[in-house]
Amino acid sequence: MTYRPRPCRVSVDALPRSYVCYDLETTGLSPDARIVEIGAVRVVDGWEDEKFDTFVALPAGVRMEPGARAVNRISDAMLAGAPDEAEALGAFCRFAEDFALVGQNIAAFDNVLLDRAAARQRVASPTRNGFVDTMVLYRELVGKPASLAAICGHYGVSNPQAHRAWADAVATSDCYQAILKDAASRRLCVEDLDQGPRGEELAGELVCFTGNSYELPKRDMEVLALLHGAQLSKDVTRRVTMLVELDPRAGRKTAKLRRACELGTPVVRGEDLLARLGLTARDLRR
Repeated sequence: MTYRPRPCRVSVDALPRSYVCYDLETTGLSPDARIVEIGAVRVVDGWEDEKFDTFVALPAGVRMEPGARAVNRISDAMLAGAPDEAEALGAFCRFAEDFALVGQNIAAFDNVLLDRAAARQRVASPTRNGFVDTMVLYRELVGKPASLAAICGHYGVSNPQAHRAWADAVATSDCYQAILKDAASRRLCVEDLDQGPRGEELAGELVCFTGNSYELPKRDMEVLALLHGAQLSKDVTRRVTMLVELDPRAGRKTAKLRRACELGTPVVRGEDLLARLGLTARDLRR
């Protein structure tokens, strides 16, 4: 089955350069979970300005779920003497001011808990300033998986203390900056296909791609193949004439690579496909 990549709806001009990137650690993953830590970093015109971090004391009778404690490693002793929800939320609201919020998976999780905490304390939630979700952005620009760990790995962002709010907030901000640069540097878009092919070097080829990388983004490579006469296949079938590997990490065997080996489908590196077209990875960028 042939296909054509969907349009990318990431508009770099509409994304904020000044923002507060935040993350929450909570008692669990349900919508009724309580916040136990708020971590954030304020960024002004792309430059890190100030960090924020506070534990949040839990109300009497509220306990952290064992699964959450195993992930964030926050103990009762660490929460002892911490500000209560009202004080911690007030401090974060003052820190956030009127900056837009940025965060990982905040649309579905963190914003919900933040809004509920604000409602309990009868204050305006910082989400009123608008927000950008890095998970949504990354999925639109690059694809899945889109966990914070996956995005950090894709862009080479270090996060040695993952699952602590302040560390995740800083790592997410670094990923957001990388996403901004990535989106701004994309040279090809699906709309280019409407102008017709640029060449016939890949005419008659049914190409499948596996992997993804910053230097060789899958979406751009797909568009490039179509512009030079190829057709695209989502899966490796007997009809596929070429599997292109975009992320040839040592010892990494994807399901598509295994299937190609079974069928005897030729496997080529992304750089070799570009060379066939007289291009390099640099040509994919403005």
